[in-house]
Amino acid sequence: MKSQGRFQLHMPGLLKVLAEHLYSTQRVGVRELIQNAHDSCVRRGFEHQDADYQPRIDLTFDKASQTLCVSDNGSGLTESEIHSYLTVIGRGYTRELRERLAADELQTSQALIGQFGIGFLSAFLLASSVTVQTRSLNGPSLCWQSHGDETFEMTAGDQDEFGTTVELRLKPSVLFLLNEQNLIDVVHQYADFVPTPIHVQKAVVQANLGRPPWDEADAATACRDYVKRRFGEANPLWVMPLVNGTVNLGHDTMTIPLRGFLFIPAESTVSIKEYGKTAVYIRGMAICDGDKDLLPSWARFVQGVIDCPALQPTASREAVHQDDSFDSVREVIADQLERGLRALSAHQPETWRKIAYGHSDVIVGWACKDRGFFRMVADSVPLKTSRGRLTLPQYLKLTGHAVYFTTRELGSLQDKILAEGRDVPAIDASWFAVPAFLNRYAELHPETTLVRLDDEVDLLLRPAPSGPFEELMALGEELGFCIRVASFHPSDVPAVMTYPAEAETVRDAMSALDENLIPDGFSGLVQGYVDQRRTISADTGTLHLNAANPLIRRLADSTVPTGRKQAALAVIAYFAKLFCGRMLDASQATSDIGSWQRSLDRLI
Repeated sequence: MKSQGRFQLHMPGLLKVLAEHLYSTQRVGVRELIQNAHDSCVRRGFEHQDADYQPRIDLTFDKASQTLCVSDNGSGLTESEIHSYLTVIGRGYTRELRERLAADELQTSQALIGQFGIGFLSAFLLASSVTVQTRSLNGPSLCWQSHGDETFEMTAGDQDEFGTTVELRLKPSVLFLLNEQNLIDVVHQYADFVPTPIHVQKAVVQANLGRPPWDEADAATACRDYVKRRFGEANPLWVMPLVNGTVNLGHDTMTIPLRGFLFIPAESTVSIKEYGKTAVYIRGMAICDGDKDLLPSWARFVQGVIDCPALQPTASREAVHQDDSFDSVREVIADQLERGLRALSAHQPETWRKIAYGHSDVIVGWACKDRGFFRMVADSVPLKTSRGRLTLPQYLKLTGHAVYFTTRELGSLQDKILAEGRDVPAIDASWFAVPAFLNRYAELHPETTLVRLDDEVDLLLRPAPSGPFEELMALGEELGFCIRVASFHPSDVPAVMTYPAEAETVRDAMSALDENLIPDGFSGLVQGYVDQRRTISADTGTLHLNAANPLIRRLADSTVPTGRKQAALAVIAYFAKLFCGRMLDASQATSDIGSWQRSLDRLI
């Protein structure tokens, strides 16, 4: 048995799908109506040649009636066009006109934005009822009205001027649009580059720019101004224009039409959570604000604005399809960005230095994942060291072929001094990507040796004979300190305090258990960890007396009275605890400062 039938359309169900699933925000409804109005103006300019024609779109609202109107002075609609396009879902006059013009009128075809024939339905995202007043250059004024169900009414209209006015009786959830600044913000977000002037509440000055900044006479200045307007970044470190590019198809090449710019902000603000992102436009209409895939993965410190008609929007026009065209556009962007950065580092080294300093964490992280990018930045990205930021070539000039690093953050002054124990700077490799970065550097430079200093106290504190210092060690133990004697650089430092590698973790775990901050499922594991390391606590620090320090050697002299000797040792010990900068909370630090003062009183 064989039969045929027709699909049936349930309009309320379709509108519910649109409202709840296709579009992510109701503001998109305004964008779609602006797009339709613009296309109508483009159509009038092409189909009815008139040298005096001035296209215009108006957004107006009335708070009393809770209505928003989107008006244009474009071509308007005939009765036949209303039946063929306005009320037929999935069929759009704009798309059909673009296809007819693609061969002979490419510029006009590219000015048309509409594509899917469903944009008008987005009006019902905003409104409980929609009224369209329209007058075509080829027919009388008409009025079309719908409440979002399967039916509509069409009567004679009262539109005097050519064009179309869409009146929306707004739903309660979108009454925020009855505000001039809110409407201007929507225009800025979606339609800044639309060439048709858009006016809000009949203002004399149009709300949109009307043309992208890269089309201005002084494009470089205009793009920088737009970075501030759109992204709030007053002083980007670098702005690079995007131009048409070519991709190799193997048997042939293809030109990718591309406009826009990329820029690098002054600094990274969210470190590894930062993503390179772009605002994507297609034919001047904003599609999405934060596309994270058009840029190469390593370019997390880069942002930009991209306008490319080769990209294909999704039906909601809030994202782009990741198809072959998308891959080609991404390839062109990656090529232009890489060549731009190479030229920048070669010809504007000071600008590149600022970029490398402002975004070093992100650059180092992604250099470890992309070998090509690593080779580009390996010698120019600065790393944190105990002597400030240094590139690896700068560092190796000081150390020869050895790279000394520690995965403990060089946060306290003592850490930096200990790291200088070999009279060379130590690299702070606490940022997880730095060790991988150093390993990759050593792979490319086999003459380079990596030396990890973490918890290798013997590498930094050279043991010294304890004989001359036995009395001092005994006096220190009476004060409750574990004493060792060592010789280390610089000799001006009399002593340092060190703690076992896991001491801070144990302390934090014990505190979390005491305050019931550990979820029940994990408290047993944490308690077991603490129990196994009960001997590691804030009290297990070791005071290393510097045998090379003149003050320590003088205190070891037997002629110094024992009481003064012990008081001086106490001052040195409490100073070392504070100098260490670890394992002390505010109350402990206050207590130690009090002990320090009492020891000073004894000396005085």
